[in-house]
Amino acid sequence: MFEPLDLQTPQLAVGLGFVFAIAGAAILAHATWRRRRLQAWAAGESRRFEGTDSRGERPDAPRDVRIETIAGLVALLLGTAGIVYGMVGQEQQNAVLESNTIAKYPQVQEVEPQEWHGNLLEAEVTTVDGERLPVRILFDSETGEPTVQGDHPELGIQE
Repeated sequence: MFEPLDLQTPQLAVGLGFVFAIAGAAILAHATWRRRRLQAWAAGESRRFEGTDSRGERPDAPRDVRIETIAGLVALLLGTAGIVYGMVGQEQQNAVLESNTIAKYPQVQEVEPQEWHGNLLEAEVTTVDGERLPVRILFDSETGEPTVQGDHPELGIQE
């Protein structure tokens, strides 16, 4: 009757996406600096880079810079893909939690997630009468079944 929720994958994908995106940007910045250094040495303007190491003087340095640029672009692409995947997954998760809540509590028309605490969601629900209520909803990790915590007679729940 209820769809299970995946509470970890979207957040993990976004977190790893940010790590890869930041690493990719750093790699690209370094590759750009190395490329500019090689161009300066080739043009005889090495004074701008005095005191730096001589790695750029090796014959295979331009190839290394190309590989570094490609690695940076790949890491940036992976990071962006992870962030997009996580955001889409989060939107799907919100749709599933709303449909599960509406299936169990037909008085609920809309669920607006606020903050997660493990399997407990603090949310604001809109009833069919248009009333907005702050509630705490506990989701079963196996089945996705929601249970509204507290006394809410407007939802048909009294403890």
